[in-house]
Amino acid sequence: MAILARSGLAASYLEAWDVPSVRQCLDQHSDLDLILLDIQLPDCNGLDLLENILAQRPSLPIIMLSAEYDGHTVRQAIDRGASGFLPKSTLNQVLVPAIQFVIVGGVYIPPEMLRAEPAPAAPVGAPAASPPFTNRQMDVFLLLFKGMSNKEISRQLDLAEATVKVHVRGILRTLNVSSRSEAIAKAAQAGWEKWGGGPADAAQPALGRPSLL
Repeated sequence: MAILARSGLAASYLEAWDVPSVRQCLDQHSDLDLILLDIQLPDCNGLDLLENILAQRPSLPIIMLSAEYDGHTVRQAIDRGASGFLPKSTLNQVLVPAIQFVIVGGVYIPPEMLRAEPAPAAPVGAPAASPPFTNRQMDVFLLLFKGMSNKEISRQLDLAEATVKVHVRGILRTLNVSSRSEAIAKAAQAGWEKWGGGPADAAQPALGRPSLL
């Protein structure tokens, strides 16, 4: 793969060009550490294949690749379970750390996608703005805010538990916190009780308990 060849990353890799060859790699290699998946495949939409792979291998990190992209495409990829999104034009000095970050459990999003215009301050007495999450992160957030565990959330939303963990990491990163209890406290401070029903509506996680991602 050209993007790996030019990166200089010391790693062995396999190449697959279409859905049958991807499935063959998955069937023959149970020890894969990461998949770099093009969003445009000759016989399939990469985002659809992303979900199919995660259904089979939910703990396998997948980074989506694309020559052209926008905020909607990046959000859609993360929303559907990708562990990262890399433009094919990504510079080598960014490419390798991004891949390493995902392998150890992070979720990589192009920095330019995070530089959103700040929202204007709400007038006094105005209703609180909605949480700044993707649609699927919002689904997870509503249940996390009620004190549900990853396993309970996965059952409620019919998602793999590994996919829920990806979304929880994204929520914590968006809120710039390191634990569920901090996320709940920050959400309550922002006035988001109406979105999640408030932690008082369900069992609340113990304060100070580290998030299990």
